Amino acid sequence: MKIYKLVNVLGAINDTGKLASDMYDLGKKHYYSEAQGQKMPISEMDFQHMVRAFVKLCEQEDMLDRSEHMGKVVDVIKAKDKMIRKLQDDLKGGFKQSVDDLDRLEAQENKLLELTTKVENLQGMLKERDELLEQAESLAHKESKHLEYWRKLYYECASTKGHYYTFSEVPQDEEGKEFVKNCRKYLNRESYKIRVKGQHLKKELYGQGRAYHGANMGDCTHMRVYIDNKRGDE
Repeated sequence: MKIYKLVNVLGAINDTGKLASDMYDLGKKHYYSEAQGQKMPISEMDFQHMVRAFVKLCEQEDMLDRSEHMGKVVDVIKAKDKMIRKLQDDLKGGFKQSVDDLDRLEAQENKLLELTTKVENLQGMLKERDELLEQAESLAHKESKHLEYWRKLYYECASTKGHYYTFSEVPQDEEGKEFVKNCRKYLNRESYKIRVKGQHLKKELYGQGRAYHGANMGDCTHMRVYIDNKRGDE
């Protein structure tokens, strides 16, 4: 039975006397018949043919859903494969970067070791210098003490304690003059020399400035006798 006849029969037995309006427009809808190789109005289709076509369409739709599902699964698998490849590439790149970083780190460690060695050598040199300076200062201190000792000893031996004159209060009379004469006579002239100066200005000459630059022998009542060591060139 054709579809349009079935629609009319179903409409006639329906309580309202008709079906939905779009059921009467099936003549405007077409279906491609593979058996006939052309399009045909759905209303002209045989009921059994239409049921088979509907089943076929359902199967095709189910297959399409499955195909779409499989396509989605394939897409997911491809996406996962892409992610895995990207991760692998990233890991390779990261590994290479890590190797480069390790090389740079090793080079920096070698440079640091070299600088550390130089610093240690420099510290050793500075320590050695400080030790030498300390030894030099200690030696200089000892030498200074020795020098001070010998200077003091020389000063004690060479300098005269008290006054430089050897004899004083020698009266300027015959006895005193004879004494000075004998000193000159018996003096070791290779090593010593005699100087005689006046001592005690005469009272009557006080206040005249006679002794401002040292009193003359004739203005004094006594004498001082100096016996000096001769220097090497004298």
